[in-house]
Amino acid sequence: TRAVFLTLGTIVSAGEECRVRAVESQVLAHVVRALGHADDGVKAAACLCAQYIVRSVPICRTHVPESGLLRPLLALVRGSAAEVQAKATAALINLLPDFSPLRAEALKEGVVDVLVRLLDSPHVIIRRNALWSMRNLLVGTDDDTRRQIVDRVGVERLGALARGGEPMEREQAAGVLQNITAENDVGTRVVFERLGAEQVVRLLRELLAPEADVPVAVHALYLANNIAVRSAEHCAHLVQDRELLRAIVGHAASGESEVAIGALWCINSIASHRADADADAGEPRFMAALEEEGVQPMLEMLLGDSGLCLGVRDRVKSCLDYFAAADDA
Repeated sequence: TRAVFLTLGTIVSAGEECRVRAVESQVLAHVVRALGHADDGVKAAACLCAQYIVRSVPICRTHVPESGLLRPLLALVRGSAAEVQAKATAALINLLPDFSPLRAEALKEGVVDVLVRLLDSPHVIIRRNALWSMRNLLVGTDDDTRRQIVDRVGVERLGALARGGEPMEREQAAGVLQNITAENDVGTRVVFERLGAEQVVRLLRELLAPEADVPVAVHALYLANNIAVRSAEHCAHLVQDRELLRAIVGHAASGESEVAIGALWCINSIASHRADADADAGEPRFMAALEEEGVQPMLEMLLGDSGLCLGVRDRVKSCLDYFAAADDA
């Protein structure tokens, strides 16, 4: 039986067409039954099969809700052999994004508390999957769920994991912090309330250190952007720390396009604030600090690079527009 599900897992991992054909052949019903099998190897193989099937957004929206997959999967996430739990948490990740009809049911089943408990697992894969699930839960969520995750996990703990966890934990913890502060200013206010401005700035400095892993740096830059764009008050804390501002500006010239685009979004958000917050036009509030860091010449140099990718080039042009407007003012 285990071999059958491992073979099915290989097949449905091959692409969308294979997943659709498997679901149309009633494979999901067999997967759900196998999640309750007495043998751990069978359960792990069934979880793997489920993981690949639920990668399909259309299948998640149509076939999965009526399959009865969530509850037996959550039972394995709550407690099972490490191999099974690792595979079950990996499958859970794709059931929690905003497009999934099962997100609301998972929240009613207490998934947040389950994920928080998994952060104490001795197995890094399980901890990583729990953080990844939290990241997905935070996308497009309501403010109550956002606060619930912050309260249960703790911003301090997320910061510690982002700074000093295993590499795969650092990436996901930084991603959770980024998503907490996305979409509106509720998360940003909570982060500042719990950590304080000094610790927020220190955390960003550490995450943007030259030796930082690229995925961590990308999440940290978008976290900084979320903070910078929400309010001039929060943005000021980032700008006033010249070491942090220098790190953001330095990443704009990164050879990694994802890093460069994230840094350029930060510069864009910093440059957007006006001295008079109620005015659409007027004196830029933080332009002098950006000029002192040589941002405009750096942007012009980047724009002159014929090998610059289109995404970075568009961001560079957007940032330069603020400098042109400042020169005209």
